[in-house]
Amino acid sequence: MKKSLLVGMLVFSLAALLVVGGTMAWFTDNATVTNLFTAGTVEIEVNEHDFENITDWNPGDTTDKDVSVKSNGSKQTYVRVMLTPVWYDGENKADDVDAENVELILAEGWEDNWVESDGWYYYKDILNQGEETELLLDKVYLIGEDTGNEYQGLILRIEVEADAVQASNGAFKDAWGLDELPDGVEEWDDGEEASAEV
Repeated sequence: MKKSLLVGMLVFSLAALLVVGGTMAWFTDNATVTNLFTAGTVEIEVNEHDFENITDWNPGDTTDKDVSVKSNGSKQTYVRVMLTPVWYDGENKADDVDAENVELILAEGWEDNWVESDGWYYYKDILNQGEETELLLDKVYLIGEDTGNEYQGLILRIEVEADAVQASNGAFKDAWGLDELPDGVEEWDDGEEASAEV
């Protein structure tokens, strides 16, 4: 009995050593990697080319008002612009007059660079960081025969609304609610951004 107990203890001890030794004998390794995905940026600015506010503006006057848009973000972007003349009485819109007496004179040859659709002007080319559109607006003309005394003392504001959206992945569809871009606007090429942003 002692012998079998001794043999049992010896077998148990050897098994325990094998288990401990076995767990220590495996090859092991551990590695951790942190991947960074920095989101790109879409950022634009409206360039008014040193425009200064005009005072004592007269019916019949034509005034320079250059407008273009510059892309400052890292993403390639589509750009569109809406130009709206609005008369103000101080800080409030002058609801009793309209802007039918204002003519916005677009830049010469604007059709070579812009496409008009539903009141928006879409720049034909995709902009890279640091690039700027060609001029869209060039001058503003106050039509003399359409401007009566009711406009005296009012302030005309040319509201320039510029939108930009990343050119990739059809983002314009959601951002601008379009099924497709107007004819003449550059189509996105999947390989284009990778080569342009290296």
